[in-house]
Amino acid sequence: MDGSTATGPVRFARLKRSGHMRVRRLAATSTFSLLLLYAGASGATPPSVAVAPAAAEDATIGTTPARSAAAPQSEMSAGARGESIFDDDPRGRREAPVATDPPLDWAVLHAGLRPHLGTFGGIATFALAHERIERFYGVASVSTVRNDAGTFVGLSQVALGRNLADTYVGGFQVSLTENRARSFVGVGQTTLAYNRAGSMVGAFQLAGYNRARIFQGGFQLGGYNRTDQDFEGIAQVGAFDHSRGDFAGLFQLGVVSATGPELFGTDVARSSFSGVAQLGVASVVDGRFYGVGQVGAVSYASRGFNGLVQVGALGALAGDFKGLAQLGALAMSNSATGAQIGAVAITLKEAEGVQLGVLGNYAKSIDGAQVGIVNLAGEIHGVQVGLFNHARTLRGLQIGLVNHANDGVLPWSAIVNMGFGDGDGGGTDDVDGRSRAALLE
Repeated sequence: MDGSTATGPVRFARLKRSGHMRVRRLAATSTFSLLLLYAGASGATPPSVAVAPAAAEDATIGTTPARSAAAPQSEMSAGARGESIFDDDPRGRREAPVATDPPLDWAVLHAGLRPHLGTFGGIATFALAHERIERFYGVASVSTVRNDAGTFVGLSQVALGRNLADTYVGGFQVSLTENRARSFVGVGQTTLAYNRAGSMVGAFQLAGYNRARIFQGGFQLGGYNRTDQDFEGIAQVGAFDHSRGDFAGLFQLGVVSATGPELFGTDVARSSFSGVAQLGVASVVDGRFYGVGQVGAVSYASRGFNGLVQVGALGALAGDFKGLAQLGALAMSNSATGAQIGAVAITLKEAEGVQLGVLGNYAKSIDGAQVGIVNLAGEIHGVQVGLFNHARTLRGLQIGLVNHANDGVLPWSAIVNMGFGDGDGGGTDDVDGRSRAALLE
């Protein structure tokens, strides 16, 4: 019997079966489309998620390696944090998740080509290529190429290539090329090339390039040592040492030793160096220096120097200088309390102490003495000794070949001149009729 002669009930049954087939095909097509959309979006960070600057910075440091397609909740939480297991692929590849068995759990010893473990509790793991462990509790994790751990608690994470960990607690990360950890609490990171940590609490970072957001502990030792926020430890020692926030330790020692966001910033930065000494060809604080000494070919503290000595062979420069001595070919500050010693000594505002500039000295106002070939002051309470001495307002003595003081006993004199602040008649104005306050403007 063909379809043209089918009875009503038979035709209805055929239509019903045909409808079911269409529904099943539509469902399959929709499911496949949804899977493709999920595959394309699984590695992306939701655009609506706001990530704090520090968190966004740290998100590029570590890895959470052992997620699988069998754990969708883990993938979901990773996306919420703006992370991906492919974040650290140097080629930036994004791969669609594939159905795999969940990572293995619990073992005493484990070895393989590319082991993928969930929780390992035991002695050691070994990989010939790329090892991924979500949670490691043991002695050592060893890989010849790359070694990834979500949480590592143990003695050592070792790789010829790269070590990466979200949270590291234990002894050492050791590699030939790179170590990274978002949070590191242990002895140290050691490699030839690059160490990176979000927050680092340890004895040392040793590499060509060491970087941490916050370093707390012992030493950063390498060619370039950097903290993005604060250094709290013993010392940074290298060719270029830079704490972009505050430095609190014993010393910075390098060709360039710097604290603060800029190398040669203005007097608005709030960073500070607190320690014994900052030593380098260039010793720079974009902020305030608190310590014993700042020494270099150029020494600079943008907001101020509070310590014993600031020494710059070419120049010693400070916003406000308060110390025993500021020494350099050019000793210069906005205000100074102490001695300025060099070829030229300059205080743009008030000085209290002594200016010993061989070639010349300048201060807008000084309580103390100026000794040099040429001495210039707006107002001086004290003594000027040189070949040429000039003061608008003199409260003291000038000794030199040529002396000039607007309100001195004599406006011009040779050898000796004196001033008592009375303009040779008890007044408070200079010969031009300007007040003392106007002289200092």
